[in-house]
Amino acid sequence: MRDVLESIRDFFERDWTPAEKVLVILCCVLLGVVKGFCLAPIKRGISCGNNNGNSYMQTEDGYWSEAEE
Repeated sequence: MRDVLESIRDFFERDWTPAEKVLVILCCVLLGVVKGFCLAPIKRGISCGNNNGNSYMQTEDGYWSEAEE
């Protein structure tokens, strides 16, 4: 176990190029996004809109009138 901690410490204490830093940060962010998508519950499907109850009124037969289009 001590060897593992020593190797991890050596890994983080070494000199990093800017490209390596960017790649590590980008990988961590993308891994977090994928993990969030996998763990997030989807309830009642996917809905675009706020569904706050504000809606348009329809006519008695259920269709829109020609003047409103």
